[in-house]
Amino acid sequence: MGERPAALGADAQAVRVMHDARAYLKESAGRVNLVLKEFWEKKHRDWAGFPEIVLGAFEAYDQLTCYGKKIRAGLVVLGFDVCRHAGTIASPLSDGIYRAAGCVEILHNAFLIHDDIVDRSDVRRSMATVHRRYADEYRDYFPSSEEALAYGRAVALNFGDKGQALAQELLLSSQFPGEALLPAIGLLSRVTADTVAGQLLDVANVSLPQLTEEHVLRIHEYKTAHYTVMLPLAMGAILARADERVLPLISAYAIPVGIAFQIQDDILGLYGDEEVLGKPVDSDVREGKKTLLMVHAYRSADRADREFLERVHGKEGLSQDDLERVRRIAAESGALARSEALARELVERGKTHIPAITSEPRWSGILAGLADFLILRRY
Repeated sequence: MGERPAALGADAQAVRVMHDARAYLKESAGRVNLVLKEFWEKKHRDWAGFPEIVLGAFEAYDQLTCYGKKIRAGLVVLGFDVCRHAGTIASPLSDGIYRAAGCVEILHNAFLIHDDIVDRSDVRRSMATVHRRYADEYRDYFPSSEEALAYGRAVALNFGDKGQALAQELLLSSQFPGEALLPAIGLLSRVTADTVAGQLLDVANVSLPQLTEEHVLRIHEYKTAHYTVMLPLAMGAILARADERVLPLISAYAIPVGIAFQIQDDILGLYGDEEVLGKPVDSDVREGKKTLLMVHAYRSADRADREFLERVHGKEGLSQDDLERVRRIAAESGALARSEALARELVERGKTHIPAITSEPRWSGILAGLADFLILRRY
């Protein structure tokens, strides 16, 4: 799809700052990977006497957490570093902050396992989703493919539940003092509940003609922005024992940036490169995903195109021609341009809070570069 730098005004300095932010996230991801690998090996040892299906949960998370962008994990470390270098008191005990970062990564993948069940997705990161893999592996044990799929979903549902407990276990092992750890656990619980609320809004029975921008943006805030950007940054800040006045500023930065992240995710879900994304690019339309693209395309299209969108949105059997027509309608109706413009507006709104969060050039640059990267990325 391309990063569209000309349209979004990414000059040479902005590109450099964005590169610095990506390099920071990549370095953090490497450290988090080591912590997670050690954690899964320990869980295998702890549960070695249990049947394969129990150990399968650890294997599934080990596989899932080996991949992915780990943006959320990197943001935990970033929130910690920003506040730690602002003169607050912190306790960077060995790999403690990377354990906290790994906690958020496990939670993210627990959500994805459940999300894939809800969305009936078969592919995630170019691999079979957990429920699909178990359905396929145990197909011969069941009289029908539907019963095998029900089994796969049951296994995956329990794996997702287990991941939320494992996330808390890893956070508790970080050895931060109780005055920092307890508020971090409270934040984790609140945002988990927020995310479920967002998911419920997403699965609510709202037809395409009834769907509004307000409803979509509320989903984006609660299902994505709270746990993708606000939770990790705020958790890192809390563990650094940041001044309480900083936390509302972090939210003011994180929530609009997180909503913009999801808008870009939806754009990539329709126009992106399937090999880069690691999932089918027609899945959002087939699953009836609630996006600004669909809201504005439906509102601005002519009658024939509106009828077509109603017919294919949330329906299986989408053809390549159907997909191309959806793309064309979204582009020609102005829905694509409106989504891109709103994502940029939200990012700029979030960036206005950076000077109040930190005055140090390195960290303010990374926060700004991160915000730009989240709407310029292609994956």
